[in-house]
Amino acid sequence: MDQGWQTVDIDGRRFAVRRVAAAAGPALEVERSPTDRVRLRPWCLDDHLSALDRHAHHDGQAPRLDPDGLAAEILARTSDPPLDAESASELAPLALWWASGGDSPVPASAPSGLRAWSSLDRARALDACTDPATGRLALGSYLRAMIAASTREAPPAAASLALLNAVTELNTPAIDMSEGPGSQALAQVTLRLCRALGWTPGQVWSAPAAEVDRVLALLDRLEAPAPAPAPAPAPAQRRGGLAAYPDAVIIEVGEG
Repeated sequence: MDQGWQTVDIDGRRFAVRRVAAAAGPALEVERSPTDRVRLRPWCLDDHLSALDRHAHHDGQAPRLDPDGLAAEILARTSDPPLDAESASELAPLALWWASGGDSPVPASAPSGLRAWSSLDRARALDACTDPATGRLALGSYLRAMIAASTREAPPAAASLALLNAVTELNTPAIDMSEGPGSQALAQVTLRLCRALGWTPGQVWSAPAAEVDRVLALLDRLEAPAPAPAPAPAPAQRRGGLAAYPDAVIIEVGEG
């Protein structure tokens, strides 16, 4: 095998790959056989967020992902030459690995100029990215809003997924979907914090989202109802007659 090739093991399946230079960034070449090679073009941040809107959402309980649909779109948009359905199914695990950054090293430090988004930033993103009819939150649009709030300017379309990793890591403590997306949850949280802290809504919305979550966690702990006391044991019932004296000896006296 030529120099630069490596074996990638994904879920027990092995793929022979190597990175090659391309105009828009490094591409991935896959050797399926000595005479059959496929190249996957670069998969940038804009590609990824757009695809997530079609194949991932939050339903108010947990994030949902259609990995097969996402992998099929990645291969349809990046593979050269185009693949048939059987080949696309074979390379689906590799496509997801490639779209998530492949073996690119994680940057040791976050890009400069990032800031944690505020509670208001997050609330606006939830409202803007949630379908009011179904309650579904479009995850790609939500992550795009998070990036816009955490950077000084919109990132270029060809930005690396490393930026997404840095922004989500910065804001991870602020992501809590336990109440589900929507304005009603925001109103309840805002009023609760205003009453507890004596803040105005503007102070709540401008506070760092991570700090808001920490205060809510403390309030949950303090306001949790005390555990009910254990019921007292029932008093022993007094038995009457001879049953009260199990060791008694009965002597029968009869006529002689």
